[in-house]
Amino acid sequence: MGASKLVFIDIDGTLLDSSHHIPESARKECQRAQQAGHRLFICSGRAALDIDPPVLELGFDGVISDGGACAELDGKIIIDEHMPEESIHAATTFYNAHAMSYAWHCPDGMHATIPFLNRIGVWKKMLQYPEMRNSWHTITNPDEPPTVVRKGTFYIPEDGSLTIEDVQHALAGYATIIHGSIHASSDDNGEILIPGVNKGTALTTIAQHLNVPIADTIAIGDSENDLEMIQAAGIGVAMDNGTAPAKSVADMIAPHVDNNGLAAALHRLLP
Repeated sequence: MGASKLVFIDIDGTLLDSSHHIPESARKECQRAQQAGHRLFICSGRAALDIDPPVLELGFDGVISDGGACAELDGKIIIDEHMPEESIHAATTFYNAHAMSYAWHCPDGMHATIPFLNRIGVWKKMLQYPEMRNSWHTITNPDEPPTVVRKGTFYIPEDGSLTIEDVQHALAGYATIIHGSIHASSDDNGEILIPGVNKGTALTTIAQHLNVPIADTIAIGDSENDLEMIQAAGIGVAMDNGTAPAKSVADMIAPHVDNNGLAAALHRLLP
């Protein structure tokens, strides 16, 4: 067998299928890969405390969260980037002026407006995973956002008065704004990231930390926040259900997530 690989796996649309479950094929291939000596990492845009328990129960070797702003390895936080407070305030002012719903990803979980909580159906998630109740916090005073933030997520107004590109222009210079991945369609939601911090920079940092050459890394994802890690990895993989930009930068296209796509990619790349 060749050198052991570091494999970075996105959650939504990559590990979790369209019904938000882990396919049995993916579960088995992840276990097989680890037993063969490869190291597997979650690499998600989700907040660290907003990762579903079944995902963590798979036993990954590390977790990159918040779009690359946080990484935990062997029980230790080795990446913990924070958004500048002026960026938080500029974004909050813009959101409030346009009656947008939004959430901030913080070390203690998600801080979200009530319309955001309602729109993503967080109550259903809490019923499913009661242990996650303490991971979500309601923003009661929009004029006082949290001060320690790793990333943000937002919805544009439902009346169509703004596009993601409008938000990009308004907050240029303060933060990186990309199309989000809350739903299969990313036209109604976006992500606000720390400039220069993304899943690709996290992948590179982890590889350096573990003294593994980039050539021995694999990244598998499906959306805009996966672009940098797909490009940074030795082999970048996009899911067939992924966005056109993700596919355009990938070395390989895996089958659709609902057609055992992750398992197929792992089976092919880690024989």
